[in-house]
Amino acid sequence: MTNRPKNSVLFLDGSRGQYIPQAFAHVIDRASVDGVSDEEWAILEAGPGHEWYWETWDRIENAAVITDRHTGERFQLYQDGDVWLIPEGSTWPDDQDFATKEDIFIP
Repeated sequence: MTNRPKNSVLFLDGSRGQYIPQAFAHVIDRASVDGVSDEEWAILEAGPGHEWYWETWDRIENAAVITDRHTGERFQLYQDGDVWLIPEGSTWPDDQDFATKEDIFIP
């Protein structure tokens, strides 16, 4: 049984390594994301060689809100190697399991 917040979505698996932020910028439906500027998207798209890549990803992890275009449910990002969308206001427990990926935020 899992202890992750109810309705959490595994968005990107950790196999992408240092390219996870870049992959996020490429696959997320940007219309569903609040709190990310055009400049920040460009930095993520540039990849890990950009001087501000990791600082930008850290800010986005802590500030972005993703809204499910079908249900209106709002999510925040959580990364533990994988990138999860967890319901806004949730916290991630120390003991977690993995779920099946759902592509509800890919255009």
